[in-house]
Amino acid sequence: MNADTDHALLEWRANTSTNTATFPVRLHATTRPGTWHATLTTPDEDTTEVLAFLLDTDPWFTLLRPGTPPTEVRVISFDPMDGLRLTTGGSVGRGRGWG
Repeated sequence: MNADTDHALLEWRANTSTNTATFPVRLHATTRPGTWHATLTTPDEDTTEVLAFLLDTDPWFTLLRPGTPPTEVRVISFDPMDGLRLTTGGSVGRGRGWG
């Protein structure tokens, strides 16, 4: 990341070719490599409901950051007021058994 905070996208994919939802986020660097704190850039009620539903289905997302390859991340916690805690999960697709 370029600084302590960076803009990124979290994508939830139904499979390798179907992007079901995209959530713009602001990433905040943590002291642990491969972990981030993220806040939704549009934290409205509809967005948080969709995100909560998808997290109940599967907590693996693809993190897209400018200038870096896509990274598979697992959402380890989510609170609409506090944001999301993310941790790396390996190569894209691994969490769902695609690769």
